[in-house]
Amino acid sequence: MKAFSKIAFILVLISLLFACKKSEQFSDIPYLEFRKYQLKDSVDALGNIAKICELHLYFTDGDGDIGLFDEDTIAPFDYNLFVNYFETQNDSLQQINVSPPFHIRIPNLTPSGQNKSLKVNLKYDMDLTYRNSDTIKFELKLFDRALNESDWVGTGLIIL
Repeated sequence: MKAFSKIAFILVLISLLFACKKSEQFSDIPYLEFRKYQLKDSVDALGNIAKICELHLYFTDGDGDIGLFDEDTIAPFDYNLFVNYFETQNDSLQQINVSPPFHIRIPNLTPSGQNKSLKVNLKYDMDLTYRNSDTIKFELKLFDRALNESDWVGTGLIIL
């Protein structure tokens, strides 16, 4: 019985040590990182073949105020992930204004509890079916609700 008590005590002690692990601290200014992309063929709602570019992004925010509420619809709260789109035309990269834009609204991600820090892996699918170039690039910037902004991050050239 004494051995069981010692083992139980050690297990409780180890559990407490791991439970007291400090949470990660991040800047209140969002950090955005492009990780990778993947090109995929898909089928749209009408049965047409679609070309999808799946972007894998990573971001952190120390105070967790990333994301928009449903009632946030007026600029500057209409989008919070801004995307510039570029195509190669005549051997040079040109920014193209697409309609609708590739910008998106990330919903409110603020965690409950005392630690509001966010560390998020985001996958964003973009439909490239009707693009006019075989080489493209994206630049992305993330805003939080306090309008702090990440640096622009680029994907590098993507060969379709």
